[in-house]
Amino acid sequence: MSDLDAMDVRAECSNIIAGFAAHVDNRRFAEAVALFAPDGIFERPDLTARGHGEIAGLWADRPASFKTRHLCHQTWFEEINADLVRTVTAFTLYQTSHDGEGLPSVPAPIAIAEFHDEFRRFDGAWRIAHRRSVPAMFG
Repeated sequence: MSDLDAMDVRAECSNIIAGFAAHVDNRRFAEAVALFAPDGIFERPDLTARGHGEIAGLWADRPASFKTRHLCHQTWFEEINADLVRTVTAFTLYQTSHDGEGLPSVPAPIAIAEFHDEFRRFDGAWRIAHRRSVPAMFG
């Protein structure tokens, strides 16, 4: 893979990582699901969801008052080749409950964790094939 190709792959995968956080935090769950391969896996310490249906189910019953904010840090690219990309992205997670007008107050972060992602090409585009959310610290 040429340096130019690797730069394009880094940009595309970085955009997927940022897009996931933005979509979830702004309740665009279908768009977050679309970032995964059809048979993609999303793992957290408390669950494993396989495929678009199960991943979408993670947010199906989320109350409108439940707010999150993922602050993603610099992504480290462990491996880049023509068929596979592996990354680690540290993030800080905030969550709160808020109804009504105005902005919610800023709570203490509930976790500092990492997304361990494996990307593969599906229909000509990179998609998350496997995402593991790995806790580093809890608040």
